[in-house]
Amino acid sequence: MRAPWTGFSLVPAWPGVWLLAGAHLLAFADRFIAALVAPAIKADLRLSDFEVGLAQGTAFVGAYAVASLLAGPIVDRVHRPRLIAAGILVWSLASLACGLATDLGELVLARLGLGLGQAALTPAALALIAARQPRDQIGRGVSLYTAGAVLGRSTALVVGGGLLALLPAFVPLLGGTVAAWRVLFWLSVLPNLVLMAALLQMKDPGRGGARAPARLRLRPWLARHAGRYAAMMIAGAAVTLVVQTTNAWAVTLLVRRFGLPLSSAGMLFGLVVALAAPLGQFVGGRLLDRSGPRTRSPRGGLPGGRLLLGALLGTLPLAALVGLTGHLAIGIAALAALVFGLGIGSVATLAGLQIMTPRALRGRVTAPFMACITLAGFGLGPPLVGLLADRVFGEAGLGEALLATSLVAYVAGLVALLLRPHYVLVTKGQQVRAKH
Repeated sequence: MRAPWTGFSLVPAWPGVWLLAGAHLLAFADRFIAALVAPAIKADLRLSDFEVGLAQGTAFVGAYAVASLLAGPIVDRVHRPRLIAAGILVWSLASLACGLATDLGELVLARLGLGLGQAALTPAALALIAARQPRDQIGRGVSLYTAGAVLGRSTALVVGGGLLALLPAFVPLLGGTVAAWRVLFWLSVLPNLVLMAALLQMKDPGRGGARAPARLRLRPWLARHAGRYAAMMIAGAAVTLVVQTTNAWAVTLLVRRFGLPLSSAGMLFGLVVALAAPLGQFVGGRLLDRSGPRTRSPRGGLPGGRLLLGALLGTLPLAALVGLTGHLAIGIAALAALVFGLGIGSVATLAGLQIMTPRALRGRVTAPFMACITLAGFGLGPPLVGLLADRVFGEAGLGEALLATSLVAYVAGLVALLLRPHYVLVTKGQQVRAKH
């Protein structure tokens, strides 16, 4: 019989999930400060929308994708908390460099460093969660981890927006003045130092991969399951692209379409994300945990495929409403519902990937997977929106540019899922190879 519904307990079986979620929070806070201060950076450095999108997305993801490919084998073999701590040091230095940038080239180099430092975080964290959480709580653990990213974005928007409202446009510093947006980048480094110290104390007794049996070689495994991974990757990239383009441009959209001050737009969107996204992620994780252990998988089925399909179908009209509405209240409500639905899809993607991948291969599978979906979602989405706004729709048509970019992702994701069986129910005996 199916276990009774027990609510949305946030207590993970392995307490280390909380620390990994904290790392995810700080990573995304540092990543999305640029989205908050994009108008100020554009004016101060005299950049176009396309150049802002290039620095926010493509520069970051270029280094992130390459470093992820290199990080995969390392994640399966080394002490993963220490690897994450080393990454935090690298991206902290990159955040300092962002605040010092004086032109596009320096900003791009700083964002490259940020991508390099953050590349190993998610593969290492997800491998730790999947190894330490019970099989029927992996969705819960992943939802807590992804909630860290949401809170990181909202922290950057709400706290950063609040600081922008409090700080003067130019802050007195060392006998001179510094633009407030630069100070935000520098302040972001302080909590990173505390987290690094905590991670260096975390144990990793479950590191695995060096003793993997021969039958679990990476290439043969991927060859046998290429169709499943391709469908999951395309659908996951679709969700990621809509998430990242919305995050990158929503504040600017609120400023341009509704005339809100930058600080107010940042805090408003930050609150929407902080409330709606974790709720969607917790719902997605709970639904995946309840269905996963009790279902029988058809040939080629995808763990979490139904949730992914439902998330894409349900959020498509919401994305259209966000891009086209001229009413602030309707736009905010649609944004909240969009973020909620995409939260379900994000957890279904990341947790489903861990469920269908053997423990010894998770780092080597998750790292390139994250590189690909981040390249599509973060590297293509924001600059494409900026390019369409610059060349096709104009500054006043930013919403239409956002919608046009999202539609491409929706079509690709839906086609990929509909070409594969999109549900999975796995009996206990069928999970032995995963060795959770």
